[in-house]
Amino acid sequence: MTHDRKSIVKPHGGAGLRVRWHPPEFPLRDDAEAVLRDSIRELGLSEVVWDVHVHVELGNRDDHAYIEWNTHDHRAVRLSFALGNFVTRDRRRAWARTWGRRAGTPSVLPRQFSRRSFAEACLHELYHLRDDHEAGVDLSAQPEEGREALNELWNVWIDGRLNRRGLPAMSRVERHRVYVRTLRGYPRFAWRGERIFQALWTADHLGPAELRAYLSELQAPSSDRRRTRRGR
Repeated sequence: MTHDRKSIVKPHGGAGLRVRWHPPEFPLRDDAEAVLRDSIRELGLSEVVWDVHVHVELGNRDDHAYIEWNTHDHRAVRLSFALGNFVTRDRRRAWARTWGRRAGTPSVLPRQFSRRSFAEACLHELYHLRDDHEAGVDLSAQPEEGREALNELWNVWIDGRLNRRGLPAMSRVERHRVYVRTLRGYPRFAWRGERIFQALWTADHLGPAELRAYLSELQAPSSDRRRTRRGR
């Protein structure tokens, strides 16, 4: 689809929303921006987010994505997406076979765009912002040690809510796989990991204190850590 969607698609995400793309000539920009605006509207952020910078990592064929914002002002957001977020999983696998040993980036055509794949990435990342805006959930005050684990607990909670709403999201099986890979090294994961996953997946209302409490349940108490050090 090569026509200018801006002329026929009613803007979502707030009439005054400004979206800037890097690179500006990204070939999937028009279709992707419609999805981004829909996602902002779906999560009730239309009156919150005013300015979005979207950075596309053309050299990254994976589905890595992240969001950045000012904790005291949620109007401006920076979203970064690996190129693989814009296409299906099958397309990413094909790229891995075809481009795995080649220099440069794969060619991207408008017909390759996957609305569902990109919506999954947009909704998940924007949910992080929504949780900070509504409940003060934020990782900025979390020490570097444990930040990845806390973020994964947050990811489980986000994807559980998206699935219950019937919106594009990582499946329970996929999220559980990442959860186990991220947290299985924690001392109490074998005893409490599954219960915590279920609690997060089905939770509706949480805050930063609850997420930190779940992380603490997976960590060994200080007395256990001291005994472990002496044992070495």
